[in-house]
Amino acid sequence: MVRFKNRYILLQIKSDKKFKISTSELAGDFRRSIQKYYGDFGAASVQNLAVKYFNEKHKLVIVRLSHGPHKFLSSILPLSTKAGKELAKFQILYIGATIRQCKKYIVKHQNEFIRQTIGAFKDDSERKEFLDNIYKSLDQ
Repeated sequence: MVRFKNRYILLQIKSDKKFKISTSELAGDFRRSIQKYYGDFGAASVQNLAVKYFNEKHKLVIVRLSHGPHKFLSSILPLSTKAGKELAKFQILYIGATIRQCKKYIVKHQNEFIRQTIGAFKDDSERKEFLDNIYKSLDQ
């Protein structure tokens, strides 16, 4: 028997506005887009599409698809301009074989963002205030 392989796609939603969207709405949007561009074959190929993780604060999404048809989603994301009813762009950050690897990449990505942000501050008081805010948000 052959093992069924999945791919996990880590996305970041780029939007100016704060918006609320459920994971089922997001999955439905992805399915409709694939149906639009790839027809019935594409829609049938991504029946097991599932949004496994969604962080509203950082707008990070992990989508599970089977190996092979994951390319359908990765090819239509640059063409997608809406998440729910709001205007948004999707950026693919990582494609991995396990959800664990995607979560490791999230930590790496957030650490890199913090390093870049800290480097942009001009004095130590701004850096200290920024780090204090991060520690407070982690405690909540």
